[in-house]
Amino acid sequence: MLSPSQLNHFAEQGYLVVEDLFTQEDFQPLKEEFTQVIDQHAAQLHKTGQLDDLYIDQPFDRRLALIAAQVPEVAATLQTRAHKGPALFAFMKQAKILDRIESLLGGEILCHPSYNLHPRLPGKRTGTHQDAGYYLPDGDDTLIVACLTTLVDTTPENGCLWIAPRRHREGVLPHANGPDGLDIPLEHIPADQRRLVPTQAGSAVFFSSMLPHGSLVNQTDQIRWSMDLRYQQTGQPTGRWFTPGFIARSRANPNSECPDWRAWVTAVERVERQAADQPERGRSRWQ
Repeated sequence: MLSPSQLNHFAEQGYLVVEDLFTQEDFQPLKEEFTQVIDQHAAQLHKTGQLDDLYIDQPFDRRLALIAAQVPEVAATLQTRAHKGPALFAFMKQAKILDRIESLLGGEILCHPSYNLHPRLPGKRTGTHQDAGYYLPDGDDTLIVACLTTLVDTTPENGCLWIAPRRHREGVLPHANGPDGLDIPLEHIPADQRRLVPTQAGSAVFFSSMLPHGSLVNQTDQIRWSMDLRYQQTGQPTGRWFTPGFIARSRANPNSECPDWRAWVTAVERVERQAADQPERGRSRWQ
């Protein structure tokens, strides 16, 4: 599904932009599911007097920002891996994504356990990092491909992605804990090596877990909605022993594919219970 020139660009640069991959119709079930989550929490906050207004009449890219201005922790309900639902699960198995991932990985595809939802609030950013910096070293030899999908237009003003092209071949760089999560010190990725990647809603950016990247600060009063969905070959180490992914596609054994979102949640809960009994095992390469 990816052309030879696209595959070569990914190999050489460490990333690939595919414009206009998704339509607003593709996003609508996600927006409805995320809105239901916001509705539930907003209603509870309003009932307990923590929220003055439900902001029901506000648009999708504005409402959560207004709620979070009064109750900042509400954004956590949709941040990183806090949410799992049927629309999100269906989107993770989107043929538009998997067809392109198959060009990179082959037909046995695992949806990596480390997916992230990013309702990026005003004033916030994503720190300089490699996705691999968040994984244990056993995943370093696995090609883990992120599919960054933006539900709204991203610009320098609202905190678009930046990447450091061609820096994906150097292994895992030093990271330190910072206010925005793990951060690669500036001297390793100077400003002149950072390329801005603004995108229109519906575009996707595919990149290696070894590619240094981050985002600018969201300087608007709106949410910069995006999702990082990650994929790898089934059977290879994930760098995340303590939580599972799910088989999104199998050309060899279609019956092995995860059937629905409830099966995904059940598997996650089971493995995380087992992991809780192993507190001595490391979960970060930086411990």
